[in-house]
Amino acid sequence: MSETTYLKGVCQHCDGHLEFPADAVGNAIPCPHCGQSTELRAGPASRPRRGRRLLGMVLALVLAGLALAAIQLARKSTPPARAKPTTLAAAPSNQPAAKSGPSEDETTNAFAVSGVRLERTAGSSLVYVTGKLRNLADRQRFGVKVEFKLFGTNDDFVGKCTDYQPSLEPHGTWKFKALVMESKVGAAAFSRVQEDQ
Repeated sequence: MSETTYLKGVCQHCDGHLEFPADAVGNAIPCPHCGQSTELRAGPASRPRRGRRLLGMVLALVLAGLALAAIQLARKSTPPARAKPTTLAAAPSNQPAAKSGPSEDETTNAFAVSGVRLERTAGSSLVYVTGKLRNLADRQRFGVKVEFKLFGTNDDFVGKCTDYQPSLEPHGTWKFKALVMESKVGAAAFSRVQEDQ
């Protein structure tokens, strides 16, 4: 009884694996993977196209990721130049006193608020409400949020802005800087201080 020897090869079009009897070498058959006519030859593919293409794409993605990480690291290591803030023009004289900001050391919920003013960063359109918040308590405060009402140049309410500090030490001072998102703000008034409970 004679045993048939089987050989392994690949399709010349799709690199699909083929197994065939040894006496069929040299015959052309339709590939069971892609359907194109391929000659039966023993041995591995001369170039595994799909594998190399996939490997190339993976390597390109890894290199792109490394390049992005290097760019982000370079940005973080060089601090941006800080522009010196300047104070916005004072609110119109017909502006009610309550909207010009709190008096020095206005206290609420064992916090003191002082020095509230609008500041524009030089060379930028960014506007902030700045000032100081002091913890008057003998305990650390957590999740401190300060809120301000914003008024337009015609004394109309235009919105609110806030700033957040994760914790404030006993009798500690926090220099807040709340970003104003509304345009054409003429004045800001202290609204409230909240603490996470």
